[in-house]
Amino acid sequence: FMWDIAPHYNAMLVFAEHRYYGESLPFGNDSYKNLSYLAYLTSEQALADFAVLISALRKQHGQIPVIAFGGSYGGMLAAWLRMKYPSAVIGQHLKSSLT
Repeated sequence: FMWDIAPHYNAMLVFAEHRYYGESLPFGNDSYKNLSYLAYLTSEQALADFAVLISALRKQHGQIPVIAFGGSYGGMLAAWLRMKYPSAVIGQHLKSSLT
C-alpha cells in the first residue's frame, strides 16, 4: 500500500530500525551481555528515537508532514507515537494492531 501511494504524493518512505534489532545495537556485541543494557529496549525508547528521527528529517527537508505506518507491534508503535508525540505525525495507518 505504501509503495503504491508514495509516488502519487511525492512521498519519501523511511523505515526506522528498532534498537537491538538488525544492526542497531547500542552497546555493540555486548548489547545482550549485561541486563542493565536492556533498559533501553523499550517501546518508550523506540518512540523517542522515532521522534528524534522525524525532527532530523524536518531539519533536512523542512516542515514535512509525516504519517506513521505499522502492522502488529509496528502498528501499536505508530498509534503510540501519535499519542505521545502528536506534533511529530499528522496521522497513522495501522494494520493488525490492538487499537
